[in-house]
Amino acid sequence: MRHLLQAVEDPYTADIPMVDDELIVRFKPGADMPKKGIAMGKGKGTSKKLLRAGNGATTGDIYLVKVVDDTAPGGKPSKAKLKELSGNIKDDSYVEYSEPNFLLNASQATTNDPYYASLWGMMDADAGANAKGAWAAGYTNCSGVVVGVVDTGIQITHPDLAAAVWTNPGEIASNGVDDDNNGLIDDASGWDFRNDDKTPYDDIYDDHGTHVAGTIGAQGNNGVGVVGVCQRGVKIIPVKFMGTSSRSGTISDAAAALWYLLDLKSRYNLNLVATQNSWGGGGFSQTLYDAISAHNTAGILFVAAAGNSAADTDASINYPSGYNLPNIISVGSHAQNGAVSSFSNFGATSVDLFAPGSSILSTYPSNAISTLSGTSMAAPHVTGAIALYASGYLRQYGGMPTAAAIKSLLMSSGVTSSYYSGKSVSGRRLNVANMLATLPPLISPRRWFYCHVKIYAKAVNGSTPISGLSVAGTWSVSPDHDGFTDSNGTFAIERPH
Repeated sequence: MRHLLQAVEDPYTADIPMVDDELIVRFKPGADMPKKGIAMGKGKGTSKKLLRAGNGATTGDIYLVKVVDDTAPGGKPSKAKLKELSGNIKDDSYVEYSEPNFLLNASQATTNDPYYASLWGMMDADAGANAKGAWAAGYTNCSGVVVGVVDTGIQITHPDLAAAVWTNPGEIASNGVDDDNNGLIDDASGWDFRNDDKTPYDDIYDDHGTHVAGTIGAQGNNGVGVVGVCQRGVKIIPVKFMGTSSRSGTISDAAAALWYLLDLKSRYNLNLVATQNSWGGGGFSQTLYDAISAHNTAGILFVAAAGNSAADTDASINYPSGYNLPNIISVGSHAQNGAVSSFSNFGATSVDLFAPGSSILSTYPSNAISTLSGTSMAAPHVTGAIALYASGYLRQYGGMPTAAAIKSLLMSSGVTSSYYSGKSVSGRRLNVANMLATLPPLISPRRWFYCHVKIYAKAVNGSTPISGLSVAGTWSVSPDHDGFTDSNGTFAIERPH
């Protein structure tokens, strides 16, 4: 059971990166624009962007607020001054909270040979997650299921990813109109919250998100590149909030990305089972916590990279994987021999399980493939497994499994090892085949026997065949060694009048 994690450090005095002149402010219900302006003014602040509109009754609006220090060069406040300005805003009676806009980074550890040609993480040999075993049982198709990749951008034209990219059914691409009235123009294939535009792919610095997406859903059996846990059928919504050579972003944009996905699920009744979140950093953020909690209420799992500091996160909290919310699945990384990767965080109560994360080959910008390592690479194996299971469940039973049921199965079906004892909640590593083995196999083991049968009738009191009879009925060969009991056919024989 995950322990209760709380903010244990003052973020303004700790060494936590944040935007030096921005705050996230949530107002109480009933705060009109003049009241908001007064509150922001107490911290030398002005509205930069409305992040989330409240419902007017129980929740208030959330704003990104730009603040200035009139006494500092360029108006940039120090951390101490930023804390003071934030406190001034928070003291207003119409403000619920004011907090830093933390900087976040991709949880990628290393880059390796781009021609490394072994998808060991998908295999049944060594310590692979054995997606291969699930494929052998017929589970290759993730149709009917959607996942959101909250990351850098994704090369949506990559030959191994193009078929997996989600298309907004309510939006006409590039017509300059907000067709679905969600406040974003031309979000036909996701959205870029870092640059506030429709383009979920900008340049080679969108490599991290492209790599993560490939592990989830690179197309199989197309003669190109690699294959994801979901060989086909899955739909990935690219939601960019990190970019540039630093692969960094902000809490405000990450939260906006999550709210966007939540709206899409509701707007289009999507089977959005999980979001993929291979990033981390910053301190405790009420804004991000609330966004993830809203996903929990909606039944969306939040798959998070556990982080790459080789640290015990029971003692040193990693965000966002360490928030105390039931929909979070914190994923550590293991190597091909099963051992915990040298860079991976661990924690008996704060890391849920491990998955392949060392030297993982996947899709890369400019139609390429490349090998990366990190808990960033481990987490999408789990997201892909969730999508594969949810789609299989939908196909077999006509409905979706609950988020709680998926997480429970994920944790209980993994492979145990002394490597993970005391280092994760489950003490296990991911095994996709074990998850899917709880569903009926799609490839039948039955063997069918065919034969030609000549049916004729004889008189009861003699052996002479009787002509002119019609015969109708069914025939069964028994036994056929398929594990099922067969019924013999019955035949009706009539003499024409």
